[in-house]
Amino acid sequence: MAHKLNFLLLAALALQAKRVRGNEPAVESAAEEPKHTVQLPQFTPYTVPGAALWEQFIGELEPQWKRSRASKQDKDEDRYDGEWAVEEIEELAGIAGDKGLVVKSEARHHAISTRLDKPFDPAHNGLVLQYEVKLQKTLNCGGAYAKLLASPMNNEFSDATPYVVMFGPDKCGESKVHFIYRHLNPVTGEYTEHHLEQPPTPPADSLTHLYTLSIRPNNTFAIMIDGTERKSGSLLENFTPPVNPPKEINDPKDKKPADWVDEESIPDPDATKPEDWDEDAPAMIPDEDAVKPKDWLEDEPLMIEDPKAEKPADWDDEEDGDWAPPMVPNPRCAEADGCGPWTRPQKRNPEYKGKWAPPLIDNPAYKGKWAPRRIANPDYFEDLDPYKLTKIDAIGFELWTMQSGITFDNIYLGDSAKAAEQIAEEVWKPKHDSELAVREALNPRPAQKTESKLSGVLDLFKVRFGDIAASVTGFYARVQHEGLVEAVRQDRSGAIAVVMAVGGLAWLAWNMLSVVSFVLGLAQPAAQPAQAPAEDKSDAKAAAEASTSARADTDSGAAVKRKGKKSSS
Repeated sequence: MAHKLNFLLLAALALQAKRVRGNEPAVESAAEEPKHTVQLPQFTPYTVPGAALWEQFIGELEPQWKRSRASKQDKDEDRYDGEWAVEEIEELAGIAGDKGLVVKSEARHHAISTRLDKPFDPAHNGLVLQYEVKLQKTLNCGGAYAKLLASPMNNEFSDATPYVVMFGPDKCGESKVHFIYRHLNPVTGEYTEHHLEQPPTPPADSLTHLYTLSIRPNNTFAIMIDGTERKSGSLLENFTPPVNPPKEINDPKDKKPADWVDEESIPDPDATKPEDWDEDAPAMIPDEDAVKPKDWLEDEPLMIEDPKAEKPADWDDEEDGDWAPPMVPNPRCAEADGCGPWTRPQKRNPEYKGKWAPPLIDNPAYKGKWAPRRIANPDYFEDLDPYKLTKIDAIGFELWTMQSGITFDNIYLGDSAKAAEQIAEEVWKPKHDSELAVREALNPRPAQKTESKLSGVLDLFKVRFGDIAASVTGFYARVQHEGLVEAVRQDRSGAIAVVMAVGGLAWLAWNMLSVVSFVLGLAQPAAQPAQAPAEDKSDAKAAAEASTSARADTDSGAAVKRKGKKSSS
């Protein structure tokens, strides 16, 4: 059973590793980029008429963008001290002279925002948010998501600043593209976060990737990565919790009565133990059908004194005690089925029944499974147009990251899907194609070699274990800076990775103990097996040799005892 469990676990890890490797492109090396001969296109400013925001980071960082120096909510010691810069791309640049907004600090909280010229209202025609993300360094734990901040934005930007939509990639434990929108409950006056179910997985290489979110007036949404739709659905159906609460809820004041019986079955009170039921009968009994092998040498000892042994010349009886030759296996036992006293092997007792217990019967007092009564939900409402979100005053990036080099560029906010498509075709695609050419020039594909299946499997395991290690590291970093509860809430897959890591270590320790127990078992005297007259002699010989070794150890100990007694006298 144990080897089957091991096989299933290894197969599951290999399958998961293959999935991860298939969905996530290979991570680029963080080594210094060598020279290449690709002629890069020159940056040219691009205009987008009618956009609520179109940002290409042509000018200086400030005053257009404002860095936050606030502290995280309820955590004065966690300040937004991460640095930002507007600068040209250093790693795998695709456009000459192109600049972006770059995260410059590692293991820091970062927050930066820019106000719109005027509040943007999604209630008119929905919204489209699109921007580029480039990871100039391998990202183990960090976010690259944007927040559309609610109007009016009065205070310095922080995690406490109300937002309308949070969208973009995140890798700290589980890799996913966040899509969260906040909706106002008209009954309670409170905002609720609604998280997209089964979000898509972002790419993890060093190319520039384009993330697009469209929220339409028919309450549908679409998420695209690099112009390809990766997720779509309804604001009313694909989020947790649902935007509209249930009409009825369990009555919180309803309590289960003390005399409520919810046990379906009970022991039969009229049942009695049968007279022939023997609770003391042993589970195992000697096998009366077993027969001692004909050539079993019952009077022969398993161990004898070594006839070739000689007393050492420097042995002093007075100092060293009485000398006795060492014990060796009896050679006669090796030629027979066994030596020493023969005992019958054990077999299962057909009369064994164990402890008696009365059978179960239907409980006549059973009332069914108790459940609280349902009442009308006092906070119930029905909003059939959740796309009509709160007005947006600003856009910002509020991130925690263990690596620097996260770069943002070509940010568009508006209500035109056509404008976003044009930006993708005329701005992002030329840059992306140029980066592919540069990468190909820097890393030409080697001649294809046939790799062994074992090598491929090992590579898959490396990818998966590396991913789990990164998840554990990221989750630990979140715990340190945000606390355990918040870390579990924000990074459930990181918590799962910790459980997987602990379980994996326990599994490894269990297997090691199994190996050790097996090895030690080989060194122990084997129990006499059930033997038939025509049984193969090899097992009996092995048992005889094992018993011989054990007796040799005993006799050697006796010699040491005699030696000690002589010395003390």
